Amino acid sequence: MVVTRWLSRLCVAAACLGGTTAEADVPAAPPAPVAGSIVPADAPFAVIPTPVASARRVDSDDELFPRYAVLKPNVAFWTKVFGEYSEHQSVIHDMNNLDVVFEVLDFTSEAAYLDPGSLRKLKNQQEAATIERTRRLLQQVHAARGQPETLDVEQRRIYDLYARNQNDDRFEIAASNLRSQRGLRERTQQALEISGKYLPRMEGVFQGYSLPLRLTRLPLVESSFNVEAYSKVGAAGLWQFIPSSARIYMRLNDVVDDRRDPWTSTDAAARHLRDDYASLGSWPLALTAYNHGRGGIARGLTATGGTELPDLIRGYNAKSFGFASRNFYAEFLAAYDVERNWRTHFGEIQRKNPLEFDVVETQHYVPYETLRRLCDADDEVFRKLNPAYRPEVIAGKLYVPPGHLIRVPAGSAKNFTVGYAQLGDHERFEQQRVNHLLHKVRKGDTLGGVARRYGVTQASIRAHNGIGKRGTLRAGQVLKIVPRSESRPGPVTVAVGESKPGLTAAEKRASDKASAAGDRKKSSRTGYRTHRVRSGQTLSSIAHTYKVSIRELRQANDLGSSSDIRVGEKLKVPVRR
Repeated sequence: MVVTRWLSRLCVAAACLGGTTAEADVPAAPPAPVAGSIVPADAPFAVIPTPVASARRVDSDDELFPRYAVLKPNVAFWTKVFGEYSEHQSVIHDMNNLDVVFEVLDFTSEAAYLDPGSLRKLKNQQEAATIERTRRLLQQVHAARGQPETLDVEQRRIYDLYARNQNDDRFEIAASNLRSQRGLRERTQQALEISGKYLPRMEGVFQGYSLPLRLTRLPLVESSFNVEAYSKVGAAGLWQFIPSSARIYMRLNDVVDDRRDPWTSTDAAARHLRDDYASLGSWPLALTAYNHGRGGIARGLTATGGTELPDLIRGYNAKSFGFASRNFYAEFLAAYDVERNWRTHFGEIQRKNPLEFDVVETQHYVPYETLRRLCDADDEVFRKLNPAYRPEVIAGKLYVPPGHLIRVPAGSAKNFTVGYAQLGDHERFEQQRVNHLLHKVRKGDTLGGVARRYGVTQASIRAHNGIGKRGTLRAGQVLKIVPRSESRPGPVTVAVGESKPGLTAAEKRASDKASAAGDRKKSSRTGYRTHRVRSGQTLSSIAHTYKVSIRELRQANDLGSSSDIRVGEKLKVPVRR
């Protein structure tokens, strides 16, 4: 059993207060690991500190992140979105000219009394109506553009917004490029507070790869530092990896989804950005490639004959290179500026502090519940420390494989080690449990495509389905897929995460008392309401919203000791009489 303790006693001034620490000019291969102090040979584990970014402040490295003139209005727009416009404000604007804002809708008063669903519906309706009204105004102004003296007050306001644009078709073009953007001020402030859990160690990882530390602010754009973020296109986690990229840099299989692990995914993101930079030669292009794809950026440069991001923005008209890709670098600059000037935008904020945890390594196939029990952590804490594991693992249908680094609450590694050594053959195994998945073959499916989808080999599919070397798939056929464990791509830098010590005796008594009270309350409830899980929600947050206990939610939905829920899933919520 290998046990390592990662210490988090340093929260550098730059990370805690919004500045950056020492940043390198050119990315390079990561240095060899630096060993920490080793305790005597008879001690149960070694103490090896994780690299932490230096607290030494240096001058800004703006030459690595240039502020192109063509992006100036875009950066100004996104700075307001991140730091000024409220989540209850919707900005109606020209998506090709971000300095042209037609109207700002304010729903602050409605937010005070409407429920979230009704408020969202109202916002959608008002945004659509305002966009349509603005489109008609633009068409009217286009028709009368040669006689501005005939315009009424509202039409003249629209006309004057384009005073510096003399393109004869400017109003007609704008009528087809209207967009609504909601403010992110509250979300950004919350992100800055949460980021204190991760930024010091993230900076340590990026410094280990000789990457600019400014890149660690990218999650402000990607996920607002929400580790449970999940997008409509399937991007997940703090760094919003899509599955195809994730499989290059981390594990994504039926046992783990490393995208949901903020520490493992940070190491993967550092290597991803390093490779983007090595391929494209500049950070504006590398950052845009993080959103648009490395190959897509290369194709755009070839198509335009350009060498820099402005060449793509001015001349690359591919449908795939849309609003999000064109604005990604500007959003990054704006988010960085807002963080750097956080007092101006938010006043005083309190960053959360990173806490300690220990890391142990499995040497057998072990049930997830056994590992949780060995470190004496409750389900919520253990899942926050080890968020990558799939529901099948948490439910015990698959084991945690050997060679996995498991985070346990600080100070619990010794007891874990002793307990692990005493496990019997009924709790540690030499092979994975067989947990068959079923795939119904659709028209167009190929053996290779199905294998890639599930992260298994074609040979495995053939073997478990009796398909010969010359055999092919047929539509409607049901394939049995047996998952396999995968090694983690690339280096692993385990950093400090969110944890808390085990419960004291007094806390345990209070917890038991609360559970008993919850059982008594349950008897006074009858019936259920339905809640559809939204992105970013946890069992804890849903329980808080409806003023019920996590225990009651688990019992109502047959979750056992699990807290795993999925976006879109419908939960039964107990209702009081």
